[in-house]
Amino acid sequence: MNRRVGFGLLAVFAVLGFGLFVTWLVKNRATQDRVYCANNLRELSQFASAFAQAGKKKQPAPLLAAVPAGTLVNPDLPPDRRMSWVPATFQFLNQRRQPTADFVAMVDPKKPWDEGSNADLEKKTVVALLCPSAPADVLRSQPPVTSYVGLAGLGTDAAALDLGPPIPPRAGCFRYDSPTPLDLIAAHDGLSQTLLFGETGADLGPWLRGGPATVRGLDDGPGAKVFVGAGGQFGGNHPEGATFAAADGSGRFLTPRVNPDVFKALLTISGGPGETVGD
Repeated sequence: MNRRVGFGLLAVFAVLGFGLFVTWLVKNRATQDRVYCANNLRELSQFASAFAQAGKKKQPAPLLAAVPAGTLVNPDLPPDRRMSWVPATFQFLNQRRQPTADFVAMVDPKKPWDEGSNADLEKKTVVALLCPSAPADVLRSQPPVTSYVGLAGLGTDAAALDLGPPIPPRAGCFRYDSPTPLDLIAAHDGLSQTLLFGETGADLGPWLRGGPATVRGLDDGPGAKVFVGAGGQFGGNHPEGATFAAADGSGRFLTPRVNPDVFKALLTISGGPGETVGD
C-alpha cells in the first residue's frame, strides 16, 4: 500500500474514532446529568420519602408529614412577595452536601423575600435546586434561581385553591396558604401516582421568592406552551424530556410523548383511578 494512502486512512480512522469518542462523551455527560437531576429531586422530596417509608414500616411519620405550604404564609403579603416553601425543607436536605440548616437563622417570615435578613439569604445558592444541565448563565445567576418548582395542579390559579371538602378536582400538592397532608394524597390518588416537583428551564425565578417562581399549576388553556420538552412548561434542560418527583419521593423522567390526559391526572391529588407514571 502506498505510504501516503496508508497515512490518509489512518487520519480518517483517527477522525472517526475521535468523533465517536466525542459522541460517547456527550451522551455519557447527558446521562450523568439526568442522574444528578433526579438525585436533586429526591433530596428535595426527602420529607415525602420518609413519610412513605414510615407508613410501610409501621413507624411514626416524620416531623413534616405534609407537603409544606407553597409560601411561608404571611397574610399581609401577596404570595409573590412572601418567601417560598424552600426554607421549610432545609432540615431535610443533605447537610453533608450543603449545611442548609445553617440558613434557618436568616429566615424572617414577617418580611418580604428580598428584605431584611432575607435579602442576605436570597444570595445563597442552594445546590439541590439547580439542574446540572441548566445553561451556565442560569447556574451563575444572581439572585440564584431554582430549576425545580412545586406542582400546584391544573390551571395557573391552582395554587390559590383550598382543599375543601370536597377536594377541588384541579388541586395538586402545593397551595400558597396551607400545607397538604401526605396521608390525604395517599388516600386518594396515591403518593406514587401524584407528582410533587417538576424540573423546568422556563420563566425561572429566585428560589426564595414565593409565587410562580417556585410553585406552578399547569397552564392547560388555549395557546398554552407544550407540557413537557424544549420550549415547554417543564423540561428544556435535558434533550429527551424532564425530571419529576412523585409524592412518595421517587424520581420520574417523562418525555414529550407522555399522554396529555395522563400528565394532567398526575398533577392532581384526587384525579381518579387509572393513573400511570410513564409515556
